[in-house]
Amino acid sequence: MASLKEIRTRIASIRSTRQITSAMKMVSASKLRKVQTNIVHLRRYATILKKITSEALEQIPVDQKSVFAKTRTSGDVLVICLGSNKGLCGTYNALLIKHTIRELKKLEHQKEVARLMVVGKKPALFFQKKGYKLVEADHELMDKISYESACGFAQKLMALFLKEHFNRIILVYNRFKNAVVHELTAEQILPLPDDEVREAAEVDDLPEDDYTVILEPSPQEAGEVLINRFICYNTYRIILDASASEHGSRMTAMHKATDNADEMLKTLTLSYNKARQAAVTRELLDIVGGASNGRK
Repeated sequence: MASLKEIRTRIASIRSTRQITSAMKMVSASKLRKVQTNIVHLRRYATILKKITSEALEQIPVDQKSVFAKTRTSGDVLVICLGSNKGLCGTYNALLIKHTIRELKKLEHQKEVARLMVVGKKPALFFQKKGYKLVEADHELMDKISYESACGFAQKLMALFLKEHFNRIILVYNRFKNAVVHELTAEQILPLPDDEVREAAEVDDLPEDDYTVILEPSPQEAGEVLINRFICYNTYRIILDASASEHGSRMTAMHKATDNADEMLKTLTLSYNKARQAAVTRELLDIVGGASNGRK
């Protein structure tokens, strides 16, 4: 059995760790609430933007559509792994990395050339150690999330799409469901998939006002603006989903760590009390034994 001093040291260490995990849990919960609020506020605008973009594209001839809305038959595929800069979020990055590798192997099996871009220090470190050649590693996007930064990232992807003549750009990320459930997703963001905007026609909660879409100065120019806006919005939505999933994973992991610390403290406290009682009993026996010897 460990000595009283050793048990006291372990109890003090675990209490200190518990304070850290509990504080991290509360911080992650606060950040998660903020991101969730942004997601909720974005949904209405996003749904209507999808509707308008879909109706605008219907008025533009196929050969006059934006290059970001046309399907390409040649070129490499850019796969982007959207991870985190920080750890202590359970299996968040590990599962994301595995899903990214599966996507790369899937493309390889389809005889397509896949190139990899990584967002987040944790997945970037893994892929670099494994010898993957990265198009780019971005460590700043997930630090301060805003529509402006997301739009800047989307503009960078559009520039890469044109410069490198990519066939497709696929973003691998965790789609947020709730604080515990996140869905690993590989979503094509460029060129704009037709079903991404057409699904707006199935939404029932849009305004019922009767209106006609008139595109000025021309359908092509208006469509270009709408498509760029939609790509920026879509990128922002994906980044918010990934951020919410990260905070949810970290909050859950820290909650479990705090619970484990509580259980360990209970066990160690019980062991400490037993050891202290045993020590007191031994001292009493020594005193009684000494008194008996003295009377003899």
